[in-house]
Amino acid sequence: MIRELEWKPDFGRTVERFEAWWHGEIVDRPPVTFHIAPSRPYRGPVKEHASLRERWMDVEYVVDSAIAWMQCHDYVGDNFPMFWPNLGPEITATLFGCELEFSESTSWSKPVVHEPEDWYRILEMEPDFDNPYWQVIERMTDYAIERCEGRYVVGMTDLHGNYDILAALRDPQSLCIDLVDYPELIMQAGRHVANAFVQSFERSYAKISAAGFGCTTWCNTYHEGKYYVPSCDFWLMISPGMAREMILPDILFEMEPLERSIFHLDGVGALKHLDLILDIPNLHAVQWVYGAGHGPASRWIEVYRRCLQVGKSVQVIAETAEDALTVLEAVGAKGVWLTVAEGFRSVSEAEAFLKEVERLQI
Repeated sequence: MIRELEWKPDFGRTVERFEAWWHGEIVDRPPVTFHIAPSRPYRGPVKEHASLRERWMDVEYVVDSAIAWMQCHDYVGDNFPMFWPNLGPEITATLFGCELEFSESTSWSKPVVHEPEDWYRILEMEPDFDNPYWQVIERMTDYAIERCEGRYVVGMTDLHGNYDILAALRDPQSLCIDLVDYPELIMQAGRHVANAFVQSFERSYAKISAAGFGCTTWCNTYHEGKYYVPSCDFWLMISPGMAREMILPDILFEMEPLERSIFHLDGVGALKHLDLILDIPNLHAVQWVYGAGHGPASRWIEVYRRCLQVGKSVQVIAETAEDALTVLEAVGAKGVWLTVAEGFRSVSEAEAFLKEVERLQI
């Protein structure tokens, strides 16, 4: 496995810090990630596209632009240069016939299940990895690997799974009604699409591992074997009892191939499922995303403590450097990965923050 990168010669140390973090330990300090203002001008491709869709689907333009953007930056702390192929969060829904609509910064699916009876058609479908969206993801991955030359890591796309796929195929409100009216049918569909999630993960992992990479993605931690981010944003809309009975089995199914995992728990309304998450024996960590207007991270110290007390590591997404240090001082360094949302203006400013982390770690 790759341990040194041209743009981050000490990448191996970052790999070691994350590996210790997965197990609730530290090497020399906890992993720390943040954004630093670019120190070099962007010299990427300039191209006019006829539409947003054309821009998103332009494989060479997307990869070449990302490489040029990586070249602008310095990789201090545990930031590392990484390209991950991306067409938005609902790429797995395209395996069952969804088209994607694009905006400047994201995409969304056009539902293909319009009546409850349409779920039977979904159950008869095998995931279509030849669809144009998935093919673009694979071509981006291949081209990024081809252009890598030891400079950066190639990651995996954003694979939403289980009932988030169902919500993309239907729509969230209609899926809620279907859960009540046709629970057995929906549970069959949930397992069917969870199978597709596993297949998509395995296909993606085969490409990056053959190139000598471990796993990383939009959640930019790292593991030299199979790692991913189990999640279910849809369950914000349902009770803990229904989540445990209907959704949890598919989450556990999707986690079976994984050696490391961090659960993406998104939104204050999803905290009702925290106990369910903490009961998952083979889950290593929790990413708690409190959301805009509900910060800072120091407001949620008890959530981090609950996770750490049962042996789950945490990603602390702090609003500022001061916020990050407040949480670190309160909960300790073991099992904590600090991410600072507010960017630093310079390398020296970021390095000064790292010294504060080292001083405070317990």
